[in-house]
Amino acid sequence: MAPSSAPRVAVIGAGMAGVSCAAQLQQCGIAVTLFEKSRGLGGRLATRRNEAGVAFDHGAQYITAHTPAFAQYLERLREAGSAAVWQPRRAATRDAAHPWQVGTPGMSALLKPLAATLDLRTQHTVDALRRDGDGWQLCCDGIELEQRYAAVVSTAPAPQTRALLAIEPLLQQALDEVRMAPCWALMLCLREPLPVDIDAQRHDRGAIAWLARQASRPGHAPAAQAWVVHASPEWSTEHRELSADAAAHALQRELVQALGMPLPAVSFAQAHRWRYALTTRALGQPFLASTDGSLLAGGDWCLGPRVECAWQSGVAIAGALAQRLLR
Repeated sequence: MAPSSAPRVAVIGAGMAGVSCAAQLQQCGIAVTLFEKSRGLGGRLATRRNEAGVAFDHGAQYITAHTPAFAQYLERLREAGSAAVWQPRRAATRDAAHPWQVGTPGMSALLKPLAATLDLRTQHTVDALRRDGDGWQLCCDGIELEQRYAAVVSTAPAPQTRALLAIEPLLQQALDEVRMAPCWALMLCLREPLPVDIDAQRHDRGAIAWLARQASRPGHAPAAQAWVVHASPEWSTEHRELSADAAAHALQRELVQALGMPLPAVSFAQAHRWRYALTTRALGQPFLASTDGSLLAGGDWCLGPRVECAWQSGVAIAGALAQRLLR
């Protein structure tokens, strides 16, 4: 724990970038409060259960390590039982050189060891910042918090970060260059097995971009006939404003067309829209910072659409802040 006299930092967003940043800051002796608008941590490293208890990893599907530092992080997670290698039946892909790894029993487990000792405030939506001398005060759900922070870090998606940092025009100009696409995800339970010889498949054309059998994932119930289907960025953008029910029906029709066969009887179908799911044009640097270094922003939108990119951004922000606050 950081001493009471330590500088305090607010980190907004408890996905990979936010949690890795907050954990690194705390290790440096800086007091951190981590704010998350949802009920739990993870962001797109998400797992949802239906009423029958069937689990769906409906956000990020797997992670890969392209750098030694992130590979070491994943190794520690595997040793702790929070991650495992996923080896689904699949056609050859461009990721073949990098093992697919997943959180166990769900994707958010990739963050829980880092977040175990953090001051995490869930269901807190930070909607405004106010300069207070050489620090900052936050408004959550319209209520100004008493705590004053030496620095604020936003790891929300670029469009949401842009709205929050409206007080910094230079940061907004950089954020305007980032592009993120939505993704409709379909969670599907079938009464009979789907007669295909794959557990995971990426589609390069058409409305369906990805499908994965959940029972093939470590930590998931092996008997469940549960699948996660992701729509393509193009389809998701075109149908961005569909209701969840309409999207679920439409994606089932698209899946039938993509597979070239009818689906077995469906016992459960639910769609979820990830409004900012995929970075299509990255910032090109690990993070953004205001002129005085007290406002920072980062996430996978900085370096690319992989979970590792979010981790790299969070760690880089923490390093820059520690250098500034502890000098």
